[in-house]
Amino acid sequence: MNINLSYILKLKQAIILLLMLFGILFYSEKSMGQMSNNSIFSGDEFKLKLRNHSGSKDTIESKLKKSNVQKVKIGGLFLSPSIGVAFPAGEFRDYSVAGLILGVKAEIAYIKFYPFVFGFVYEYQTNPGNGEYITTNSFTNFDTKITYIGGSIDIVLNKFVKSNFTTPIFSFELKYATVVNEVGYENSSLNYSIDKSVVALSFGLGFTLYIFDLSGKYTFANPYSTLTFQGKIHFPVIKF
Repeated sequence: MNINLSYILKLKQAIILLLMLFGILFYSEKSMGQMSNNSIFSGDEFKLKLRNHSGSKDTIESKLKKSNVQKVKIGGLFLSPSIGVAFPAGEFRDYSVAGLILGVKAEIAYIKFYPFVFGFVYEYQTNPGNGEYITTNSFTNFDTKITYIGGSIDIVLNKFVKSNFTTPIFSFELKYATVVNEVGYENSSLNYSIDKSVVALSFGLGFTLYIFDLSGKYTFANPYSTLTFQGKIHFPVIKF
């Protein structure tokens, strides 16, 4: 198979990173469960402690209400870089193998939009050619590079799926995809590229813990459809 060794190493690193993120999420889930069992006491005990501390239930409740109001975050702008593995599907699978996908997403979360989160997506994906396909057609390489630009809507599902440690999210993306096929021929120093443009629709499901996201999505972009697994980290830029 004529697949670049350095590319295979990068793909393995991406898979290892995703597995590490899954491990972190699993460990965090276990830790959160233990903390909830050991540290949470009943509502009556909590009220009793509050009364003993100040001697005035009304005063304490007033202070708690003020404190809670001050801690509420209404919304913000987030940047979320991502890395993942894209597996070709359908016709695309006949001549390409799994590739690396990198991206960044700008997200706006606002309490009035809840449970919707709107975003802008940029992704870059590379899939090397299938070894058998390359050999049969006397190619030296057959790389497919796809650039996605578009918008997204995430739907927070914590109203429907109750969990103390994570939040499930359904995602929808509408993107414009620019596809470049880079072809190299044997016994020739010339390389050719073929440019195409397609509209891509992605549907996915993921879950979040703290600032981490792990998700899977299927992208319809005939004939370049893919099944993608990604890890993402959220960085707050502006809070409002």
